[in-house]
Amino acid sequence: MYFGGAVRRVAFVSGGPFHHLTMPTLRALPPLAVVNLLSVRHLTNKSPQRKQTMITKTKEIGKKMSIETVETTKKIKENTLAKSKELKESFSSMIPSEYHENIYTIPNILTFTRLLSAPIIGYLIVHNHVTSALSLFTYSCITDFIDGYIARKYNMKSVVGTVIDPMADKSLMIICTACMAQSHQIPMYVAVIILGRDVLLGLSAIYYRYVSLPRPKTFKRFWDFSIPSAEVRPTTISKINTGLQMVYIGSSMIKPVLIPYLTSDSSAMVLQGLFALEITVAISTILSGLSYVFSKDAVRILNKENAK
Repeated sequence: MYFGGAVRRVAFVSGGPFHHLTMPTLRALPPLAVVNLLSVRHLTNKSPQRKQTMITKTKEIGKKMSIETVETTKKIKENTLAKSKELKESFSSMIPSEYHENIYTIPNILTFTRLLSAPIIGYLIVHNHVTSALSLFTYSCITDFIDGYIARKYNMKSVVGTVIDPMADKSLMIICTACMAQSHQIPMYVAVIILGRDVLLGLSAIYYRYVSLPRPKTFKRFWDFSIPSAEVRPTTISKINTGLQMVYIGSSMIKPVLIPYLTSDSSAMVLQGLFALEITVAISTILSGLSYVFSKDAVRILNKENAK
């Protein structure tokens, strides 16, 4: 083949003999599988602009593939998370929901000390150890605030805490009210209102504990507070009433110690203030009991299926 003033040889792939071909003769050949040396030379001598264009297109294709790969990976991840969530829900329906929570937290320990201190305070009141009884009563009131603060601040809330905290408050109020009524430090009608409400709430707590306890319902499991079954949520009026009762009981404790050191006018003012507090406590106690009867959120059973 003639190109650039020189004659080139062209070989057929079928193994035929070499022929000296000129350009017009090559054009007349049919489109067979021929190795065209001119085409090879043309491909190996590409211009720099064409090389740059190919590099740019290659980068664009790579970038597009990377974006598609990221999107595909994201979709696979979302589908995997959705499937794992479905599997988790299906497994949770098959596995029993009963569990034992940690009851040995600082708030619960403080609450247990309040439970233990209640009968000691009652003993001191009956035997007229007013100063010691008032000191231990003050400790109970302070720890009642501290354990709730720690539980909220450091996320140490527990189901058993929602049960034993009001239980400690009620134990303290019941014992102090009964002992002070026996020693004539508070009127009997106030003691009847406070004790009647707390007894009814105590019976309700026993009932809800029994109906909400997962099977088997045994005596040992009934008193195992690491098995949560129902959550008690004190109403707003109940919290106010608990505070008023503590102030009233504390004031009634300190009255025999404080009155002898006051003048007659000051003593009269203190007694009038105590009477007003007495009426307020009686009314708030009645309203607190009614709030538990009509409130739908005061008691929540944790697992209604296992409680049946």
